[in-house]
Amino acid sequence: MKGKYKAAIALVLALLLLPLALLSTLTHWVPTLAGIWLPAGTRISLNDSPRLTRTALRIPDLRYMVGDCELAKVTNAQLSHPSRWRLHLDELDINSVCLSKLPESEPAPGAPRTLAEWQSMLPYSWLTIENLRLSPWERWQGRLVMSLTPTQQDIGYSGPEVTVQARLRGQALTVSDFSARLVEGQAPVRLVGEFNMPLVPDGFPVDGHLLSTFEFPQEPGLVDAELEWQKKPRAAAGDAAG
Repeated sequence: MKGKYKAAIALVLALLLLPLALLSTLTHWVPTLAGIWLPAGTRISLNDSPRLTRTALRIPDLRYMVGDCELAKVTNAQLSHPSRWRLHLDELDINSVCLSKLPESEPAPGAPRTLAEWQSMLPYSWLTIENLRLSPWERWQGRLVMSLTPTQQDIGYSGPEVTVQARLRGQALTVSDFSARLVEGQAPVRLVGEFNMPLVPDGFPVDGHLLSTFEFPQEPGLVDAELEWQKKPRAAAGDAAG
């Protein structure tokens, strides 16, 4: 009987120590495990071990590598679940140069193809990136906020040079605010509009209605423009405002 008690105690201790051992060695086994699903030639790298608290999983640093090229770097990620999944990142840096180094591969069997299939996979979640930076277009960096469900996706983006507020329901995209300063010293281009996205998200909207305000360098004041099309551009108009 004494031997059985010792075996039972050893089993309990092993069950208690195993999660602690796994947590303390995350930087070693998580990248290897993730490599099973990642595209060939890519990997993730963790410099600091993730930390699990009562309310969230915290990842101080994560890198996504294509060979020796750092495609993406995440700083201070936090995953929690207050009422739905919430992912918060302090910074996300993306190096577009590495995109050309991604290996070409055929889509996996059963992989989502249509917009509806992609949307159906979305969890009820919130995503916040305090500073999203895409190299070499750092001037467009800003804060990204997304609220996602399978039926509706809300997107907000704000930075020194660009702001966006949009909503996608099915194939219907509504842009309630877009402002971008394309030329230094000139008023930003502004537009709002409604668009119908293609069934397979690999091209431009199939139809839409767009209102825009912009400025020509040689013309005083602002210019208003309106564009409406169905599959092919069919009507356009413009006039000077003020």
